[in-house]
Amino acid sequence: MPGILVFLALMSGDPANVQLAQAPGHNPLDCYCRAEGRFYAEGETICLKTADGPRLAQCDMAINVMSWIISPKPCPVT
Repeated sequence: MPGILVFLALMSGDPANVQLAQAPGHNPLDCYCRAEGRFYAEGETICLKTADGPRLAQCDMAINVMSWIISPKPCPVT
């Protein structure tokens, strides 16, 4: 039913009436990425194995889901 209310508010033509609430009990600090058994905070960059070889990847929000954004750059050699 909440989806219908949002739809009706959007159809009313008055964007000031649209209020999107955060999910109850959701803590934004609980957002993280996982790789190789470890947790990484948003913004952290690591080296991940890909089909194109090791690439730099950054933990970031993509369409409301935490995800690894893979860079075309290879990992630096240390």
